[in-house]
Amino acid sequence: MIRHLLRPLSYLSIEHKLKWRVDWLYPFSLAILSTALVFWLKQFGEVSLYADGGIITKILNFVQVLPGFYIAALAAIATFNKTDIDKTMPAPAPKIDIMVQGQSVAIELTRRRFLCSMFAFLTAESLILIVLAIFASSAYIPIKVIIRESWQIWVSGLFTLTFFLIFWQMIVASFWGLYYLGDRLHQPDS
Repeated sequence: MIRHLLRPLSYLSIEHKLKWRVDWLYPFSLAILSTALVFWLKQFGEVSLYADGGIITKILNFVQVLPGFYIAALAAIATFNKTDIDKTMPAPAPKIDIMVQGQSVAIELTRRRFLCSMFAFLTAESLILIVLAIFASSAYIPIKVIIRESWQIWVSGLFTLTFFLIFWQMIVASFWGLYYLGDRLHQPDS
C-alpha cells in the first residue's frame, strides 16, 4: 500500500539525460542561493522565517492554491482528446520502470504519461510543502527549546535548504509543465 501512496513521487525516477537538471540542478542551485540570501540578510536585520508573516508563511499562502490547479491540469491531460500525445516521445524518449505481473519493466513514455506523472508529482509535492510549512510555523518555538543553542542555526539552515529545495523543485517543474501544456504539446515531433 505504501508503494501506491508514494507512486506520484515516481516522476523523479523517470530517466532522461537532461531531466536531472530540472529535477535537481536548478532547484538545488536556487535553494542554496535562497538559503544563503536569507541567512545573509539576517545579519542586517530581522528576517522572519517561521513566524506569522515570515517567509515560510508567505510561501504557504501561495502554495495552498496550487494543488487544485495541478489536479485540474492532471484531469485535463488525462482526458485530452488528441492522439499525438499518446505516441512515444521522440528518441531518446524518457523511461520509467513499471510493475508488470510482479516484474519491473522499463517503458518509454508518451507525452500523456509523462505529463500525468509530472502533474501527479507536482500535486503531491505541493501537499508536502503545505504540511512542512504548517509544521514549521506551528512547531518552531517548541523545537527551538528542545535543540541545543549551538545546533539551532544548523538545524534551521538544513530545514530551510530542504524547504527551499522542494519549493524550487515544484516551481521549476511547474514552468516545465507549463511549457509542455502551452507550447510543446501543440508542435509536431521533429
